[in-house]
Amino acid sequence: MHAPGLQLRATQGAALSQQMQQGLKMLQMSALELEQAIAQALSANPLLESDDALDDAGADEGETIESRTNEEEGEGEELVDPERELTWATTGNNHSGERSADDPVLLAPAPQSLRDHLLSQVNVSGLGERDLTLARVLVEALDEDGYLRDSLEEIAELIEPGSRTVVRELEVALSFVQSLDPVGVGARSVSECLLLQLRAQPRGAPCVPLAMRIVESHLDLLAAHDTVRITRMLGCSESDFAQANQLIRSLAPRPASIFGSDDPQHVVPDVTVRKVRGRWVAFPNSAASPRLRINRLYADAVRRDRGWSSTPMGTQLTEARWLLRSIEQRAETILKVASAIVATQQGFFEHGDVAIRPLHLRDIAAEVGVHESTVSRVTSGKYMATPRGLIEFKHFFGSRLVSEDGYRISPRAIQTLIRDIVESEDPKQPLSDIRITRQLEQRGASVARRTVTKYRDAIGIPPVEARRMIAMAQQRT
Repeated sequence: MHAPGLQLRATQGAALSQQMQQGLKMLQMSALELEQAIAQALSANPLLESDDALDDAGADEGETIESRTNEEEGEGEELVDPERELTWATTGNNHSGERSADDPVLLAPAPQSLRDHLLSQVNVSGLGERDLTLARVLVEALDEDGYLRDSLEEIAELIEPGSRTVVRELEVALSFVQSLDPVGVGARSVSECLLLQLRAQPRGAPCVPLAMRIVESHLDLLAAHDTVRITRMLGCSESDFAQANQLIRSLAPRPASIFGSDDPQHVVPDVTVRKVRGRWVAFPNSAASPRLRINRLYADAVRRDRGWSSTPMGTQLTEARWLLRSIEQRAETILKVASAIVATQQGFFEHGDVAIRPLHLRDIAAEVGVHESTVSRVTSGKYMATPRGLIEFKHFFGSRLVSEDGYRISPRAIQTLIRDIVESEDPKQPLSDIRITRQLEQRGASVARRTVTKYRDAIGIPPVEARRMIAMAQQRT
């Protein structure tokens, strides 16, 4: 027979586990997801009610997220208190008086569309006005998969009817568009799309020539899985064909599939960032703080019953208290993490990405005094409204580089410097990645040439030869 104390501790332990799971789940929710979860809780639990009219009704009518009583409950049983049991840190400062009355629901950057992604590369390419216009026309003509379905002649007729010169100009512009990221855009057929990707494979990659021959001449047989005819017609071994086939199947026949639509996504920022006495400070956004409370009338009726905690309504009262405490804990943890990020990134809010400091989750976890996984949950789907726009918490985290003098450099800062260097280069004599590397060294950022290549590609800047070709095309016009 189990001792009563052991049974009680086991019951409390199970309750704590359940409450911790609920709290962790809520911590990972975005503000809109939390709003949906609360709406579901309101419909399922009669002990809960929306507290939108709190100011009119008075704070003494029920327990709320912003003020709650600490009455002793029950017949010898205690409610589990997450403020004692959970390891999340609570914030010591109450910023409720600092909340803005007009914090808006903002539009978050939707998953970037293919069009925006390509135009962002075109706009920093250094093309002349004519070539820039033609490149933009071609980008607008691409379908949702990244293909150019209209012929160049048809597009030329729309620009300048009967002009062969425009067709030739469009051919040059199309070569440029096909050099953009993602590789394969601007293709006029599946085979051309795959060939563009094969030509972009690292020099010396195995089976690329064989894969190109298959794509150029035998794509129909490949689709029909006719291995025997392909190997016989190309005179290759089955093992070579297998490697080439594996390479082909790793390509993207729909290169634009990773991009979202142009539809904006509504986002409620979790915090706002404002400058106070020369320092940037994070404040909670009142629009993201649900106003929820326990109905005092129902709660009193439940507590009048002997052994109420084991009744269905008693269970709902306990769950309602858990929910309020989990929501409050979530808000406090988000604010504390946001405050630590903002305190670390003062340079970013003054000067932008070029001054961003490299951060790891463990940096903020150590600062706030929580587990790294907690910071990971907080930064997932959370936004701050700033004078520089709506910024996701994750924007500030990533890998770091270390210069020769030991200074930590953010990859975003390196990318911003690379963009500045390329934008100021002579278009007729574009800088190679080695020369960009040297200019970075002169600016105090010592990184490897391959790192420059990687980051240049990441921000959509074409390699030096492509930029030189663009300049030559511009010169001819």
